[in-house]
Amino acid sequence: MKKGILLSILLVLALVISACGESAEEKAAKTPQGKFIQTLKNGKNAPDKSTYTTTMGVTDIQIPSDDSSSQMIGILKDIKLSVTTSTDKKANKTETKANIKSTNNMLPFSMDLNVLSDLESGNSYIPLKSIVKPDASLLSFLDQATGGMWSKIDTEMPGLKDKYISTEEVMSLLTDGTEVKIDEKAYEGARKKINEKITKLSEDYFQGLEKDRFKEAEDGTITVSLKKEDVVKLLTELRELMNEEAVKADFKVMTESQGSDQVKDFDTQYSELLTGLKTAADKLLDDKKLMINFDIAVKPGKDNTLDTLTISGKVEDTLNNTNPESISFKLETKAEKFVPISDFPTKEQILSKEELTLIISDFARQIYINSGVY
Repeated sequence: MKKGILLSILLVLALVISACGESAEEKAAKTPQGKFIQTLKNGKNAPDKSTYTTTMGVTDIQIPSDDSSSQMIGILKDIKLSVTTSTDKKANKTETKANIKSTNNMLPFSMDLNVLSDLESGNSYIPLKSIVKPDASLLSFLDQATGGMWSKIDTEMPGLKDKYISTEEVMSLLTDGTEVKIDEKAYEGARKKINEKITKLSEDYFQGLEKDRFKEAEDGTITVSLKKEDVVKLLTELRELMNEEAVKADFKVMTESQGSDQVKDFDTQYSELLTGLKTAADKLLDDKKLMINFDIAVKPGKDNTLDTLTISGKVEDTLNNTNPESISFKLETKAEKFVPISDFPTKEQILSKEELTLIISDFARQIYINSGVY
């Protein structure tokens, strides 16, 4: 498989998904094309209380059997990612439950991570239960990596599994207590302007496609297929958009308003990014043996909402006609029945910076002692 195309493909997918974030027009067009675009735009019309689940995984990989990496690459087919997010707009709270699971016999594991977020303060809280007491298969790997120390966390600190870490305390630890100034207003303003422009770019692109490329099924699902030429055109239009001075300025504001130091040589780094996009588009266009296909399907929900967004993709290298290499994947976001958000932690349940420092240093010391290096 040709290297260097994955980032380009992901950028195009981001363009497609970003179109889900804008307000809907009052009346959708009646053609499959118009319904497709309108349904994407309806993605922002989530109810006050909503739950969406996104799943992603590789569905098929074809590589030569004599390839030394074929066995390890094959593991990717057995790894699935699932993210469920519940949002309560009135309470300004969200809960995200992520799971990554492998059913491959060579690498079986299941890992969970939950995050509670306060949208008003910007602070997030991570319960330590799934970290301190992970899935048995994952615990086995962690014990191998830490000389058996991971299993001892719960026995030596039994109360830790009921604690939470907050992003505020973690940032304080990383910055050694130095106050980090975050200009949330500047960040949000720049982010909104960029999103609006990227969304318009996506909508204009789909609007410019031939109407007969959009197919509507009996259940209301509308599908359009994008080929390599579409990917190249989207990358080119994205580069032209990012080359605008106003867009570049907004990216710089977003970068510098998150509490980080002044970005060193931003202009050079940004220029290199634009050059990389052009190079990727040129290589995709010149490579006659590389085939790309994305089937993008949307299903309208009730009350002008998005019920389901599905992207099924395949990238194939036909350089070897008798034994082509390919990778196929599927990403799906679907509306679910609202799952209530868990209770947020009390002040007593949140580990302080001092407690975090003590736990981390003690854990590192125990690993060092058990390693026998001293």
